[in-house]
Amino acid sequence: MKAGLILALLLLVLVGGTFGYYLYYFYGIQSSSSTTSPSTSCPPGQTSINGACVNNCTNDAANPPSCTSPVQCTDPDGINSHVYHPSRLTLVKSCITASGIVDRVLTENDGDLHVRLRLDPAYSNLTNNANNQYQYGDLVVEIICVGPVSQADAVSACQNYTNNILIPQQGQHITVSGPYVLDTMHYNWAEIHPVYSLKVDTS
Repeated sequence: MKAGLILALLLLVLVGGTFGYYLYYFYGIQSSSSTTSPSTSCPPGQTSINGACVNNCTNDAANPPSCTSPVQCTDPDGINSHVYHPSRLTLVKSCITASGIVDRVLTENDGDLHVRLRLDPAYSNLTNNANNQYQYGDLVVEIICVGPVSQADAVSACQNYTNNILIPQQGQHITVSGPYVLDTMHYNWAEIHPVYSLKVDTS
Protein backbone atom coordinates (compact mmCIF):
# COMPACT_ATOMS: atom_id res chain seq x y z
CA MET A 1 0.00 0.00 0.00
CA LYS A 2 2.78 2.39 0.97
CA ALA A 3 4.79 1.48 -2.14
CA GLY A 4 1.75 2.14 -4.33
CA LEU A 5 1.27 5.60 -2.82
CA ILE A 6 4.90 6.52 -3.46
CA LEU A 7 4.63 5.29 -7.05
CA ALA A 8 1.48 7.36 -7.59
CA LEU A 9 3.19 10.47 -6.23
CA LEU A 10 6.19 9.93 -8.54
CA LEU A 11 3.90 9.56 -11.54
CA LEU A 12 2.07 12.74 -10.57
CA VAL A 13 5.35 14.67 -10.33
CA LEU A 14 6.51 13.35 -13.72
CA VAL A 15 3.24 14.13 -15.46
CA GLY A 16 3.05 17.60 -13.89
CA GLY A 17 6.64 18.41 -14.82
CA THR A 18 6.16 17.27 -18.40
CA PHE A 19 2.94 19.26 -18.75
CA GLY A 20 4.62 22.38 -17.31
CA TYR A 21 7.56 22.03 -19.70
CA TYR A 22 5.29 21.89 -22.73
CA LEU A 23 3.32 24.91 -21.55
CA TYR A 24 6.53 26.92 -21.08
CA TYR A 25 7.98 25.79 -24.39
CA PHE A 26 4.85 26.53 -26.43
CA TYR A 27 3.92 29.89 -24.91
CA GLY A 28 7.53 30.98 -24.54
CA ILE A 29 8.22 30.44 -28.24
CA GLN A 30 4.99 32.17 -29.21
CA SER A 31 5.82 35.16 -27.02
CA SER A 32 9.41 35.54 -28.24
CA SER A 33 8.43 35.18 -31.90
CA SER A 34 6.03 38.09 -31.61
CA THR A 35 8.71 40.45 -30.25
CA THR A 36 10.69 42.49 -32.78
CA SER A 37 13.86 44.42 -32.19
CA PRO A 38 13.46 48.15 -32.60
CA SER A 39 15.33 49.61 -35.60
CA THR A 40 17.52 52.69 -35.33
CA SER A 41 16.16 55.52 -37.45
CA CYS A 42 18.57 58.39 -38.05
CA PRO A 43 17.78 61.92 -39.24
CA PRO A 44 18.84 63.07 -42.71
CA GLY A 45 22.59 63.48 -43.05
CA GLN A 46 23.35 60.80 -40.45
CA THR A 47 23.84 57.05 -40.56
CA SER A 48 23.52 54.29 -37.96
CA ILE A 49 26.78 52.72 -36.78
CA ASN A 50 26.58 50.19 -33.94
CA GLY A 51 23.17 51.54 -32.98
CA ALA A 52 24.30 55.17 -32.77
CA CYS A 53 23.53 57.98 -35.22
CA VAL A 54 26.69 59.69 -36.49
CA ASN A 55 27.23 62.40 -39.07
CA ASN A 56 27.61 61.25 -42.65
CA CYS A 57 29.36 64.17 -44.28
CA THR A 58 32.76 62.94 -45.45
CA ASN A 59 34.19 60.30 -47.73
CA ASP A 60 33.26 56.92 -46.26
CA ALA A 61 34.22 58.03 -42.76
CA ALA A 62 33.10 55.63 -40.04
CA ASN A 63 32.57 58.30 -37.42
CA PRO A 64 33.31 61.73 -38.88
CA PRO A 65 33.39 64.92 -36.87
CA SER A 66 30.53 67.38 -36.93
CA CYS A 67 29.79 68.86 -40.33
CA THR A 68 28.86 72.10 -38.62
CA SER A 69 32.11 72.67 -36.75
CA PRO A 70 33.21 76.28 -37.16
CA VAL A 71 35.94 77.19 -39.65
CA GLN A 72 38.71 79.14 -37.95
CA CYS A 73 41.53 81.15 -39.49
CA THR A 74 44.21 79.63 -37.28
CA ASP A 75 46.85 76.94 -37.72
CA PRO A 76 46.28 74.71 -34.67
CA ASP A 77 48.40 71.77 -35.86
CA GLY A 78 51.37 73.66 -37.28
CA ILE A 79 50.23 72.67 -40.77
CA ASN A 80 52.11 75.50 -42.46
CA SER A 81 55.45 74.08 -41.32
CA HIS A 82 54.81 70.98 -43.47
CA VAL A 83 54.52 72.79 -46.81
CA TYR A 84 57.44 71.70 -48.97
CA HIS A 85 59.55 74.50 -50.51
CA PRO A 86 57.34 77.24 -49.04
CA SER A 87 59.32 79.89 -50.93
CA ARG A 88 57.50 78.86 -54.11
CA LEU A 89 54.32 80.38 -52.65
CA THR A 90 53.99 84.17 -52.57
CA LEU A 91 51.97 85.13 -49.50
CA VAL A 92 49.18 87.60 -50.23
CA LYS A 93 47.23 87.27 -46.97
CA SER A 94 48.17 85.24 -43.91
CA CYS A 95 44.69 83.69 -43.74
CA ILE A 96 41.36 84.05 -45.51
CA THR A 97 38.05 82.20 -45.47
CA ALA A 98 36.12 81.40 -48.65
CA SER A 99 33.28 79.13 -49.73
CA GLY A 100 32.06 77.46 -52.88
CA ILE A 101 31.28 74.16 -54.60
CA VAL A 102 33.92 71.49 -55.16
CA ASP A 103 34.48 70.94 -58.89
CA ARG A 104 37.28 68.36 -58.67
CA VAL A 105 39.48 66.60 -56.10
CA LEU A 106 42.84 65.50 -57.53
CA THR A 107 45.66 63.51 -55.92
CA GLU A 108 49.17 64.84 -56.48
CA ASN A 109 52.63 63.24 -56.30
CA ASP A 110 53.62 65.46 -53.37
CA GLY A 111 50.88 63.85 -51.24
CA ASP A 112 48.58 66.87 -51.41
CA LEU A 113 44.97 66.93 -52.52
CA HIS A 114 44.38 69.57 -55.17
CA VAL A 115 40.80 70.77 -54.79
CA ARG A 116 39.29 72.98 -57.47
CA LEU A 117 36.74 75.22 -55.77
CA ARG A 118 34.08 77.07 -57.77
CA LEU A 119 33.72 80.11 -55.55
CA ASP A 120 30.50 81.65 -54.34
CA PRO A 121 29.91 85.09 -55.93
CA ALA A 122 31.01 86.87 -52.75
CA TYR A 123 34.54 85.46 -53.21
CA SER A 124 34.88 85.67 -57.00
CA ASN A 125 37.62 88.32 -56.68
CA LEU A 126 40.03 85.72 -55.23
CA THR A 127 40.86 84.15 -58.60
CA ASN A 128 43.04 85.65 -61.34
CA ASN A 129 43.73 85.16 -65.04
CA ALA A 130 45.92 82.12 -64.38
CA ASN A 131 43.06 80.45 -62.50
CA ASN A 132 40.78 81.23 -65.43
CA GLN A 133 43.24 79.84 -67.97
CA TYR A 134 44.56 76.76 -66.18
CA GLN A 135 42.04 75.93 -63.43
CA TYR A 136 38.72 76.48 -65.20
CA GLY A 137 38.20 79.67 -63.23
CA ASP A 138 38.35 77.82 -59.89
CA LEU A 139 40.35 78.70 -56.80
CA VAL A 140 42.95 76.05 -55.97
CA VAL A 141 42.64 74.66 -52.44
CA GLU A 142 45.48 72.43 -51.21
CA ILE A 143 45.04 69.92 -48.38
CA ILE A 144 48.59 68.82 -47.71
CA CYS A 145 50.14 65.45 -46.85
CA VAL A 146 47.01 63.38 -47.41
CA GLY A 147 48.19 60.57 -49.67
CA PRO A 148 51.46 58.72 -50.35
CA VAL A 149 54.33 61.02 -51.32
CA SER A 150 56.21 59.91 -54.44
CA GLN A 151 57.82 63.28 -55.17
CA ALA A 152 61.31 63.07 -53.67
CA ASP A 153 61.69 66.69 -52.56
CA ALA A 154 58.33 66.62 -50.74
CA VAL A 155 58.91 63.51 -48.61
CA SER A 156 60.59 65.16 -45.63
CA ALA A 157 57.94 67.90 -45.32
CA CYS A 158 55.20 65.36 -44.58
CA GLN A 159 57.15 63.39 -42.00
CA ASN A 160 55.67 63.36 -38.48
CA TYR A 161 52.44 64.90 -39.73
CA THR A 162 49.00 63.31 -40.05
CA ASN A 163 46.28 65.16 -41.91
CA ASN A 164 43.17 65.91 -39.85
CA ILE A 165 41.38 68.07 -42.42
CA LEU A 166 38.07 66.78 -43.76
CA ILE A 167 38.29 65.50 -47.34
CA PRO A 168 35.45 66.94 -49.43
CA GLN A 169 33.65 65.25 -52.28
CA GLN A 170 32.94 66.64 -55.71
CA GLY A 171 29.71 68.64 -55.70
CA GLN A 172 29.76 69.49 -52.00
CA HIS A 173 29.51 73.07 -50.80
CA ILE A 174 32.38 73.80 -48.42
CA THR A 175 33.82 76.64 -46.38
CA VAL A 176 37.59 76.65 -46.10
CA SER A 177 40.31 78.76 -44.51
CA GLY A 178 44.07 79.10 -44.89
CA PRO A 179 46.83 81.32 -46.31
CA TYR A 180 45.99 83.08 -49.57
CA VAL A 181 48.98 82.66 -51.88
CA LEU A 182 50.15 82.77 -55.48
CA ASP A 183 51.87 79.62 -56.76
CA THR A 184 55.00 80.86 -58.56
CA MET A 185 55.68 77.39 -59.99
CA HIS A 186 52.25 77.30 -61.63
CA TYR A 187 51.66 80.55 -63.49
CA ASN A 188 51.00 82.48 -60.24
CA TRP A 189 47.49 81.15 -59.94
CA ALA A 190 45.76 81.86 -56.63
CA GLU A 191 45.41 79.25 -53.92
CA ILE A 192 44.46 78.63 -50.34
CA HIS A 193 47.56 76.67 -49.37
CA PRO A 194 47.67 74.91 -46.98
CA VAL A 195 44.12 74.42 -45.71
CA TYR A 196 43.86 75.17 -41.99
CA SER A 197 40.23 74.14 -41.59
CA LEU A 198 37.37 72.95 -43.76
CA LYS A 199 33.72 72.18 -43.19
CA VAL A 200 31.08 70.71 -45.43
CA ASP A 201 28.02 72.95 -45.50
CA THR A 202 24.86 70.91 -45.07
CA SER A 203 22.32 73.70 -45.45
